[in-house]
Amino acid sequence: MAALPLVFLVAFALLTACDPEQVPLRKTDVVGSWHSDDGRGRVDFHADGRFEMSGIPRSAIGFGFDEAPPGKGPLSGKGTWEFAYDEPSTGIQLRIEVAGSFFGPEIASLESIKEDGRTKMYFSVDVDKMYGYEIRRVSEQPQ
Repeated sequence: MAALPLVFLVAFALLTACDPEQVPLRKTDVVGSWHSDDGRGRVDFHADGRFEMSGIPRSAIGFGFDEAPPGKGPLSGKGTWEFAYDEPSTGIQLRIEVAGSFFGPEIASLESIKEDGRTKMYFSVDVDKMYGYEIRRVSEQPQ
């Protein structure tokens, strides 16, 4: 009978060990090229606070206007980025200022996590759902 609680304890430990944890990032951690695992989505962060993005699914961004941008395909755009909180921060805000697929300006939020030893960022659309469209850093860009 004492083995049953031990089984539940071990199962709980295994499940929670796989959960991602939020990880604070510094500017040097962010600057570079971040891609989705399928290679379609891309965000390039520059040290001067600019970014470009392409191939981002429409569902990854919550729009502040009544209608989504025209078209049906993935989104692209560019603008400026900054930390949502003091550096180091687990959150980044993108201010999408230049039209691509956007009327602009729009704000998108990214949160950082570490999962399986890899740092990733995900577009945060729903505060009740931790996971969104994920991107991971694949290269650095010149400072």
